Amino acid sequence: MTTIRLMNAALATVLAGTVSGTALADSVSDQSSVQAPSTDLGHSGGLFSNSTFEIGTGADYSVGDYGAAADTTVWSIPLDLKLQANRLRLQATLPYVSINGPGQIVGGVIIPSATSTSTTSRNGIGDLNLSAAYLLTHEKGILPSIEVGGGVKLPTASSAIGTGETDFSANASLYKTIAPGVMLFGSAGYSWLGSPVAYRLENGITASGGVNYRPNGDQNFGVSVAYREPVAIGLQGQAVVSPYMTWRLNRRFGLTLYGMAGLNNASPRVGAGFRLSLFR
Repeated sequence: MTTIRLMNAALATVLAGTVSGTALADSVSDQSSVQAPSTDLGHSGGLFSNSTFEIGTGADYSVGDYGAAADTTVWSIPLDLKLQANRLRLQATLPYVSINGPGQIVGGVIIPSATSTSTTSRNGIGDLNLSAAYLLTHEKGILPSIEVGGGVKLPTASSAIGTGETDFSANASLYKTIAPGVMLFGSAGYSWLGSPVAYRLENGITASGGVNYRPNGDQNFGVSVAYREPVAIGLQGQAVVSPYMTWRLNRRFGLTLYGMAGLNNASPRVGAGFRLSLFR
C-alpha cells in the first residue's frame, strides 16, 4: 500500500479516499471507461481502459516523517484486478506491505502512531480494497463525462499494519477534453473511517484533479494533485502532487510509472512506483 490513498484519494484514491483507476481512455473520443490517476493505492488497476479484464502488479515506495521525529518508510507489492463491463468498472487491490518507522496506516494515509513513538518494522498482507464505478454520461459538447463510484476497505491487515476496521468511500469524477489529446480531470469524494479502540478517526473530504496528455495511441503523460482532510483531530490534511506516464508495450502488456511529492509536512516527502499489467 502506498502511504496515501490520495494518489486511487498522485495514492489516488484517491489516493483516498482512495483516492481510486489510473489511466485515461485509450481514445479521448471514447470515454466509456475513462479513468483518472488513482486516488487510492498508487496507480493501481485500469491502466488501459479499452480492456475488459486486467491484472497487474508492481511496487510502491514512499518516505516521510509526517510530523514525527523519525521517518516512516513504506514499501508495498500489490495485486491489482480490474473488470470492465460496458459502463461499469469493478476493481480490487490487495498489497503485501512493509513499514519501517513510527507511522501508522490510517484511512490509506500515514499518521504518527497514537500508541508508540518507537521505530518498528512490520511486514504482512495489507487491507483489501474493493471499488466500483459507473459512467453516467459521455462527454458531449461543453458537457464533461461524469462517473460516480464507491469503495470499501476490508481489514485483512494485522493491527500492526492497519486499523482493523472497515472504511467506506464515495466519489464523483469529471473528465473534459480541452484540445486534441489533452484532457482535464477532477474528482471529489467523502470517506467514512472506522475508529479502532486506541483513537478516534475523522471522516473527511477527498479531492483530486489534473491534466492528461496523449501524444499517440500507446502513451499517456500527466500530473495529478490530491488532498485528503485530516483523519484525526490535531493533524493536518495530506496533499501530494504526482506526475505519471503509461505506455502500452504491446497488445497484452502495459507499464505505468509515477512519482510523488508531498505538499506539506503531513504528507510523504517523496515516493515512486510502477505497475506492469496484463490485459485483454
